[in-house]
Order: sequence, then structure tokens, then C-alpha cells
Amino acid sequence: MLGQMSSEDSALGLQINPLTDEPFLRLASPHENIIVTPPRVGDDEHLLTLFSDNRIAAWLYPIPIPFTWAHARAMLQEAKDEAGALLNEIRRLNTEHPDGHPGFVGGCPVRCIRKVQNDGTDIFIGYITVHRGVYADVLDETECQIVTEENNRKTVGDPSIRWSIRFVLLPSYHGQGIMTAVISRVVHAWIVPRMNGQYIVAFTFAGNIGSKRLLQKNGFVVRGEKIKVNHMEWRTQNA
Repeated sequence: MLGQMSSEDSALGLQINPLTDEPFLRLASPHENIIVTPPRVGDDEHLLTLFSDNRIAAWLYPIPIPFTWAHARAMLQEAKDEAGALLNEIRRLNTEHPDGHPGFVGGCPVRCIRKVQNDGTDIFIGYITVHRGVYADVLDETECQIVTEENNRKTVGDPSIRWSIRFVLLPSYHGQGIMTAVISRVVHAWIVPRMNGQYIVAFTFAGNIGSKRLLQKNGFVVRGEKIKVNHMEWRTQNA
């Protein structure tokens, strides 16, 4: 069964599945049966199902339509490469700093949202990503390129880095507070303590009231409303 956390696991900042050695974040009650894990072999099938659903794709940007097997495989490979590199860096830092804060990393290694069933197996239900900031609010192409490059040059752990989150959940799990809890957990259990993230943005289509509300529940505020897109921000008190 998932759930026990050793001191070594605590240093990693993630719990470890004792059967598979897979790291994960578990949500707090009443969603303790929801975990967020790194991508796995075979998740391309789940990504295809998720992003080819027209009820989802209509609210996402930029997602190719139609979303094909080739897109799913490429997305999974990129995700696995990123997660693997981050986990290796986390283990290195934890080894070098066993008695104190191990240092900051430049991303989140867990992104696949899964529901743990009574028999201990789990099912893929959603996806969340954390990346260096998107500047969809900067309309001038040249200026957008300049600020993006400036943000990308900042060293890992710089509190002024603009981070961006994107998230999606299978429609059958909407309305249960799951994604609200996922965002809260990822922000407060990972982005802030392990990335020193103090400034996060998210963009939602103006008609996507559900995403706007769940972001607001997590302390995001609207910084700009346009005909098609809402620009929302979250900051720590120190930012």
C-alpha cells in the first residue's frame, strides 16, 4: 500500500511507493486517494485519450488538433526526459546536503494525476505541468521574446523567476475539488519549498469559468482580462 514515508523520502520531498520505488505526491484528505507521479511507460495512451477529448481540447492552448499518437508519444518522451533529469538532480543535491536544505531545483518531476483504487492499483485521470513562465500577456512578439529569454537566463532558485502552470482533468472527475487540491499540493509541497517559486502565472480562456474559479480558490488573482484569455497570478507574500 502507498503511504509510508521514511526520513530519506522526506528529504527527497516526495513519498516513495515501496513496491515500485516510484516517487509521488499524495493529496491531503478528503482526496488522499489522489496522487501525482512522474510519467510512466504507457502513459502515451492516457495522454492521447485526455488531449483528444474535444471537451478538453477546446479549452487548451497550444494543443494540436487533432491530437495524434505521434503527439502523445512525443509529449510522453519529453516529460520522461525532464522528470528523469530532475529526479537525478534531486538525489544528487540530497546526497550532498544531508543535514540541511538540499537546494533548489528547476522544475517539478511529478505531473501525472492518478486515482488509487481499493486494490492498490491506480488510474490516470489528469495532468499538470510546471514550466518557466509563459508570456501570453505580452502581445508584442519582440518584447515577448526578450522577457522570455530574460526569465530563462535566471539561475535556479531565483525568487523572481516567473513560473507557469497548466492543468487538465478528465471531465468525469470535474466538480469534485480534485484539481483545486492538486494545484494547492503542487504549489505548497513542491514549487515553493523545492523550487523557491514565489511567482506563478496561469492563463485560461475567458469562457472557462471552472478553471478561473479553482485558481482563485488557490489564491490566484486576475491580472488581465481580454476577450479570449484571462491572465492570473499567484505570489508569495515575499514576492
